[in-house]
Amino acid sequence: MERSRRMLPAILLLVLIVVASEMATMMVEARTCESQSHKFKGPCLRASNCANVCKTEGFHGGKCRGFRRRCFCTKHC
Repeated sequence: MERSRRMLPAILLLVLIVVASEMATMMVEARTCESQSHKFKGPCLRASNCANVCKTEGFHGGKCRGFRRRCFCTKHC
């Protein structure tokens, strides 16, 4: 019983470190910048086509957006 009481602060500290690192990872992943593609022609009907064109422009990926279905490239800020 005494040993488990000694271990409790260490366990709590470990849990806090894990939770803090997960929160930091989520905050970094949440920042994504978008820019309209300069090379994509026509309406954007498939996100995979958009993503492939965006990769040739140096971005990480792309997605179709808006009423006019334009291709927007995405990258981590």
